[in-house]
Amino acid sequence: MAIDTSNTVKPGNPLTSRSNGSAAASGRSDTTARGKESATGASPDSVVLSAEAQTMHKLENAIQSASDIDSEKVDAIKQAIAEGRFEINAERLAEAMLAQDELLN
Repeated sequence: MAIDTSNTVKPGNPLTSRSNGSAAASGRSDTTARGKESATGASPDSVVLSAEAQTMHKLENAIQSASDIDSEKVDAIKQAIAEGRFEINAERLAEAMLAQDELLN
């Protein structure tokens, strides 16, 4: 593969959008190209989200702003442990652990 290091724009080259000279020399600028795109209603810089995507974004923000720890539940468990009322159901705990394991496999 040969690489052209002369860095010159050759007229009629299909890989370039320029013709003889630069855009400034020909009186054109990038803003005229953007103006044509925006006149047709399609802009390469804009994004329109679907209703589902907007809902997902709102839910994601709500989840991120929610606390990871239920402090009321933690306080209730601490109090139950301190008073000796906290009971652990080993069978229920084992079933929950097995159910989680099945979800991962």
